Order: sequence, then structure tokens, then C-alpha cells
Amino acid sequence: MNFYINGEKAVTTSDLKLTDLLKESFSTRGSYAVAINGEFVPKSKYKTIIINSEDKIEVVSPHPGG
Repeated sequence: MNFYINGEKAVTTSDLKLTDLLKESFSTRGSYAVAINGEFVPKSKYKTIIINSEDKIEVVSPHPGG
């Protein structure tokens, strides 16, 4: 199954939960926000979401400074 994360094509051969994807790819980033197909995903929903074919996932993190 193909999906996109921050504009990059990714492939998985099994069901993939959003929490697992975030642990694998973004565990060192600290805090971040997630949108799937243009819709914000509240952190309370991360454990229940399974990535679907062709989903477009955007993960952003704050950059401190000024």
C-alpha cells in the first residue's frame, strides 16, 4: 500500500497505525501536529487511526526562536 508522508512516497505491506508510524519516523522530534488528507488529527485520536492507501500525512513541529 502506498501513502505519502510530508510529500514523500512511502510503502507498507500491512496495516499501519498512525501511532506506529509516528514512533518509527518522528520519535526524536518531541511535539508535533498531524494532518491527514488536509484535516487536523487531535492527539487523542492517534491510537485509533489506521493509514489508508494514498493517504497524505503531514507532520509538523514547532521551531522555537525569533
